[in-house]
Amino acid sequence: MNISLLKHEFAVMSKSKKNVLFIISLTVLLFCYCLLILPNTETPDSFDPKTLSIDLEELAATQEAREARGATGIILMTGQPHYAMNDFYYNIHKKMITAYEDNDFKRFISLRTHYYERDMNNFFNEQIQNITQSPFPIKDVTHLYNQTLLRYQGYLNADFPLTYAVVEQKTALQTIHNFLLGPAIFLIMFCAIYFSCDVLVRDKYNQTVLQGMPISWYRMLNGKTIVAFFYTLVVLSLLLILGIFILSIQFGIGSLEIPVPIKVENWDFTLDEYEVTTIASFFLNSIIFIPILVYLFIRLNILLSLFFKNQWLVLMVSTILLFSEFIYYTRSTRELFGIEISNLPQTYFQFGKVVTGEKNFLVNLETITDSKGILVLLLTIIAIEIVLFAVSRIINKRRFFSK
Repeated sequence: MNISLLKHEFAVMSKSKKNVLFIISLTVLLFCYCLLILPNTETPDSFDPKTLSIDLEELAATQEAREARGATGIILMTGQPHYAMNDFYYNIHKKMITAYEDNDFKRFISLRTHYYERDMNNFFNEQIQNITQSPFPIKDVTHLYNQTLLRYQGYLNADFPLTYAVVEQKTALQTIHNFLLGPAIFLIMFCAIYFSCDVLVRDKYNQTVLQGMPISWYRMLNGKTIVAFFYTLVVLSLLLILGIFILSIQFGIGSLEIPVPIKVENWDFTLDEYEVTTIASFFLNSIIFIPILVYLFIRLNILLSLFFKNQWLVLMVSTILLFSEFIYYTRSTRELFGIEISNLPQTYFQFGKVVTGEKNFLVNLETITDSKGILVLLLTIIAIEIVLFAVSRIINKRRFFSK
C-alpha cells in the first residue's frame, strides 16, 4: 500500500470542512445530552420522594378516616382488603423514603424489590403508562418487570457501591449501554456513511493530485477505505472518551459488574427464560459489530460512488439502506419476500438489541443471535467485495474521471 496515499487521504479527511462541521455538531449534541437532557430525564427507576411524601400524607388521612368509621376490613363488593393494602403501601414507601434520604440504596432496592414481588400489579400500575403505544402492552410490561427484578437482584448480590445514579441507570457505562440499545445506535453507522460518502467523488475535482501516484485503481479504492475506516473509528473513540469523562464527573463511571438481563428463550415469558450477564460482557459481545458495520458501509459507499459519482446521492442511498428495516418492520413481521428476517443484514444494525435477545423478543423468534449476525454481516461484506472488484474493472480510473 502506498504510504503517501494514506497520508494524503487522512490529511484531506481531517481538513474537510464537511467533516469538521459534522464533528463539531456531534460534540455540541453530546454536551447537550450529557449536561442538559440526561440529568433532567426521569427513567423507569427514578424516585421522587417529595411527591411521594405528599401522596403518603393524603393516604394517611384516608386511613385515619377509615379507622374512625371502622372500615378496616374487606370491601364486600370487591373482595379487596383496601385498608390492609394501603397500610402496606404506606409503610414500605415510608421506609423507601428513609433509605433514599440515608443514601442506603441497598436497602432501598431491597424494599422496592419486595414491593414488586409481593404483587406484580404494583409494578404494572407504575409502568403501564410508559408503553401505552405498544401493540402488546401486557407482554412488554411483563418483560420489563422480569428485567427489573433480575437487575435489582443483581444489585443486591453485587460487591460494587450502589448509588442512586446506578439505580437510575445514569452512570457512564449504563448510559453507553442504553445508547447501544436505543435508536441512537444508528448514529455510529451514519458517521461511517457521512465521512466516506465523498472519499472517491472529491478526486474528480482534484485529479492532478493522484496522477503521479504509481498505484492501481483497485488498490487506490482499498487505500481510501482503510483511511476512512480508521478515521471513523478514531472520531467515534474520541467522542466516546469525551462522553465518558463528562458523565463520570456527574454520575460516576459505574462498575463493569453491573448486571444486564439477557432474554435467551421466548416461550412462557417467565424468569426462567432470562440470564444475567455483566455490562462488561455485554460490551465485549457488542463491540465486535462496530468495526464490521463501519467497514461494510464504507465499502458500500465506495461501490455507490462508482455508479453515481455524486456524494449527496451516495449519502442519500446509503442512509436509506441504513434505515431500510423501518420500511417493513412490525412486531409481527418475521419474513420478507419469503426470507426470514434473521438472514437479512439490516436486522443486525441495532446490534445491542441482538446481544440482549431483545430483537428475538420483539418479533417472537429465537434465530436472531449475535453469532449469526456476525456471519450474515461478513457474508454481506464478501458480496459487496465481489461486486466492487468486478465494477472497478468496468468503471476504471479513466472512465470514472471522464467528464
